[in-house]
Amino acid sequence: MRPDAPIYRFGRSGHMDTVGGCMARTARQILNALSRSTSVHVHSTTELAAHVESAAAAIDKKRREKGQEAVRRKPDLRPVARAEHGPCIELTPWQVLHALARGYMLASQGMGRGLAEHWLSLKFCEALYGNRAGAMDLTDTGRTSERWYKGMQARELAVGFGLAVAEHIVQQRYPDHIVSVVDTSTVLRAGWPLSVSQRNKTSRPRPDYLIEAWKPGEPSKVTCVACRGNHQKPSKRTGRTRSTTIQQLVKGAELTEGMQIGQWNTTPCLMLSTELMGQGGIAVNALQSPGEALLPLRIPHAPGNADEEIKDKSGIPYPNAIRIPARDGRRARTVDGFQVGEDDLAWFGQLLARTAAAGLTAFSGGGKNTARYLTARQGREHYDVPTFAATSSVDDADIEVGDTKFVGTDHVFRMGSARIEAFSGTDSRLYELIKKGRVEEYRQAAYELRAKRNSHEGGKWNGPISFHDDGTVMALSILPIRRRRPL
Repeated sequence: MRPDAPIYRFGRSGHMDTVGGCMARTARQILNALSRSTSVHVHSTTELAAHVESAAAAIDKKRREKGQEAVRRKPDLRPVARAEHGPCIELTPWQVLHALARGYMLASQGMGRGLAEHWLSLKFCEALYGNRAGAMDLTDTGRTSERWYKGMQARELAVGFGLAVAEHIVQQRYPDHIVSVVDTSTVLRAGWPLSVSQRNKTSRPRPDYLIEAWKPGEPSKVTCVACRGNHQKPSKRTGRTRSTTIQQLVKGAELTEGMQIGQWNTTPCLMLSTELMGQGGIAVNALQSPGEALLPLRIPHAPGNADEEIKDKSGIPYPNAIRIPARDGRRARTVDGFQVGEDDLAWFGQLLARTAAAGLTAFSGGGKNTARYLTARQGREHYDVPTFAATSSVDDADIEVGDTKFVGTDHVFRMGSARIEAFSGTDSRLYELIKKGRVEEYRQAAYELRAKRNSHEGGKWNGPISFHDDGTVMALSILPIRRRRPL
């Protein structure tokens, strides 16, 4: 422990006292901070894009000197339109943790591990707050010097902030749509051999996430997302922090180039790097590769709708699968990559919708309800088993907010001597449709309910709560003191 690090002691009342540091926060103060809206700075400029292009060129020069080929990246990096993000985005820390939790659904299977991943975001409850300037920042607790923790924190909070900002940007582009997030590797397992889709992202580049913007009766729009994070302390914009951030954006351009939906370079991509110790608070750096990837329109009850069970596709090639047309004096060529061809777009649209439904049921502790939406290679067998409260999430809990009932799963943990209950679930009306396998009807109902859902106010729940247009909710509350009877 650092000599100047505060030492925490927990009293019987749930208050935390400190020795050698500033006064620590009580459990109630921590929960209040999670509920408070703060600003997340978003940095996206032509200067940033130029720095990333320059860094990429320097990397390629070194590779050529070693006799190696240049790395493929998105060829046209631009700043995100300011109208889509402004100088900052207003978010509560709890909304960021909600995005993080949704991002890790289906990331891995295995019962004990699955339970740990379900509540992965809870370990950051004391890491985020709004500073005096009203910007989201790391608390003293979040600024631990332990290297292993910082690495984990940068990796995982980058998902929360990256997805929260990416979803905001996509929502601004398609304001009358609902956005769903799916883990790219989970999707790819259904179409590409495991020997290819499970290899690491360095040898088989692909984006971290796919965001689907959907509206009943219209083709879905897909955006590829790569998100990274770092702890470099702020200095001059040309200093180490910028270097780390720029290198992460270069990497994001490599990852997103590894997957193409439809024609080459037509899929919009977002590359994000989160500076957890940025100047004045947490800052998200973002660049885009423009485009539009549309999926075929599905007709409810017609062949090819998302209610139909789909199988793993065999035979989708990876070697020489992507065709790059002639450009910049180079001939047309084929390269390795994950290519969703024109003939596979309808199947891919079904796959995205069903994988998103699996993620929603997993978020609500669905077990076998999750299994029905996954293919064999996506890990169906890991959910199609009996569930136990000590090792896996179970959808046997509910809460009411206003006149809406949410069904899902819960978990109790300690914050000092205070007992905190975490809940993750889905609007009960929507969850019933998903349980019955009616994905298309769920999407129609979710779209109709989104306006009503926006009327929920934080005052109706005594603790942090976050709603999403897909019908999911995540909430915390302090449980009353329970005294045990003497034996």
